[in-house]
Amino acid sequence: MSTRSLLRPVLVRLGAFLATLVGAALFVQLLLAAAPGSAIDTLPNADVLRPVLEAEWGLDRPLPVRLARTVVNLLQGDLGTSLTHRPGAPVAALVAEASARSLPLLCGSLVLSLGAALTLAWSGQARLARPLQALSVVPAFLAAFMVVTGLNALTWAGMEHGWWGRPGWFALPDEPSALRTAVALVVLATASGNLAELHQVFDHALARLRAAPFVDAARARGEAVLPHLVANLAPAVLDVGATRVAALLSSLVVVEKLLLLPGAGSLLWSACLARDVPLAMGVAIVAAALVASVRLFADLSRLALDPRLRAAG
Repeated sequence: MSTRSLLRPVLVRLGAFLATLVGAALFVQLLLAAAPGSAIDTLPNADVLRPVLEAEWGLDRPLPVRLARTVVNLLQGDLGTSLTHRPGAPVAALVAEASARSLPLLCGSLVLSLGAALTLAWSGQARLARPLQALSVVPAFLAAFMVVTGLNALTWAGMEHGWWGRPGWFALPDEPSALRTAVALVVLATASGNLAELHQVFDHALARLRAAPFVDAARARGEAVLPHLVANLAPAVLDVGATRVAALLSSLVVVEKLLLLPGAGSLLWSACLARDVPLAMGVAIVAAALVASVRLFADLSRLALDPRLRAAG
């Protein structure tokens, strides 16, 4: 692998990484600017404090000036301070605290969905795959609501009939518990088309690889086929895994809000409701950085694994 063959695609992907961060910051700024009201309107004494806070928070400046200031601060690594959610608190600290709670859930759901889809595709169990794919079509918010409602109703019925006592997690989602986290994990991994799309990609990739000439040649030589399949399936796993991170992040906002999980998704929801522009932008920028970083890692790994991509680049 030559350095020159990798330089151009690496630079292109690094440029896309930076553009994603700046674009996310500007998009959130424009979105909140277009929404009615401002952070000051959420305060009980808004009319009295408005002149002072508009000048202090920079809300009296024209929108282009605010957008330019956002880009400058971002390039300097300054995410600002929270306006209304936790006034004066550094946005970076708030986002880091919330992200630390959401990251295990995000990574766990990604691993679970990739593992389940690979297992289904590898086993070729079409009868089992079809109902799971049908369930996967259900939107994440609806799946979470159905699971919570069903578990609560079933548990309450058993308590009324004396079959069991009140569990420590009852009633969902009010009480923090491992079950609440498990519900979020399964819903994120399977709902909103995650499992269906991943299974379809892996099923097609495995069918193509199993019929490939190099696999037939390996069989003819009496070699093990599994290492060839794993090595050639790795780029597809990296690519589709990186693609699903963005979808999981969008579902994470709704699932955390419905299940009362105090993560980055819930923080973004609260920041938007409170018109806390710096905090909302901070969460959005970190989410965009995560998506872009995973995409960058997947692309660079695929370039290293597949010489055809280096030749095309």
